[in-house]
Amino acid sequence: MLNKTIHRHLNKYSRLLLLIALFIFFSIFTDSFWSPTNWSNFANIMFQQAPFTVLLSLSMTISIILKGFDLSMGADIALVSCIVGFVLRASHSPLLAILAALGMGALIGMGNGLLITKVGIQPFIATYSMNWIIRGIALVLLGGSQIYDFGPTFRPLFLNSPYTFLFIAAVICAIFSLIFSKTIFGKYIYAVGTNMGAAELSGINPNFVQFVAWTLCGVILSVDAVMYTANLGVAEPVIGDSFVMTAIAASLIGGTSVSGGVGGVYNAVVGALILVVLTNGMIHLGVPSAWQQVVVGFVIVLSVFFEHLMNRKED
Repeated sequence: MLNKTIHRHLNKYSRLLLLIALFIFFSIFTDSFWSPTNWSNFANIMFQQAPFTVLLSLSMTISIILKGFDLSMGADIALVSCIVGFVLRASHSPLLAILAALGMGALIGMGNGLLITKVGIQPFIATYSMNWIIRGIALVLLGGSQIYDFGPTFRPLFLNSPYTFLFIAAVICAIFSLIFSKTIFGKYIYAVGTNMGAAELSGINPNFVQFVAWTLCGVILSVDAVMYTANLGVAEPVIGDSFVMTAIAASLIGGTSVSGGVGGVYNAVVGALILVVLTNGMIHLGVPSAWQQVVVGFVIVLSVFFEHLMNRKED
């Protein structure tokens, strides 16, 4: 019993220890780490890039808990960004643009959910197909053009304070932390992800749980799209190609299990922060971008292996 408790806590907090270790490592071996310029850049990354990566990771974590991978999220963000641009160009109303973004994100999530629960397509194939459909719609809407005319109030609403993105991500993470830990629906998500058949026998409707969960994933991504569009200052249909890999990397590094039923907000946040700190640190060490990808790949493999090892010891 004691050994299981130790293994459980080691598995949970090992990623946090890794994050601290990375910070110490880069502070020692990077000459410019403590420079004012680097700290200014690092603060910008933590306040601008990290919240975006955290929400990507959170959305992917939910899908992985349900034994799926959302391969459509890059296209989701591109299409929602285009919708935001269209609404802002027509109305210059941030409120209408945000509502349209949330609605489109929910619709995309519902589309994924319906393909998975009603049509019976595996999440990998369903979201891969949706990626092509959504990306195609975004390209049809804008072609090769971009939208810059957001009006006078949209970008200042998000950029006047350096903490806006951080605050938004923190609120969403807090909401989903409560959902996962304090609500029946949160327990249903874990039950369906762990064993769908057993969950159904216990009276849970797996299709309903998956449909709602995938819809929520779409809503999270719509918030990410609004933040990304405000930060970038342009809406275009070709963004997001790398977002899926970033989200999967952050989620798995954070300790979300590919077997399903294991993960949460903590895993999503810590994994995203590890990825952001690791990438930023390697840049300051002068590591070539190709080798940065190799290092991230090794970290993912080691994280998955460690998760598997801890689960075996607990069993």
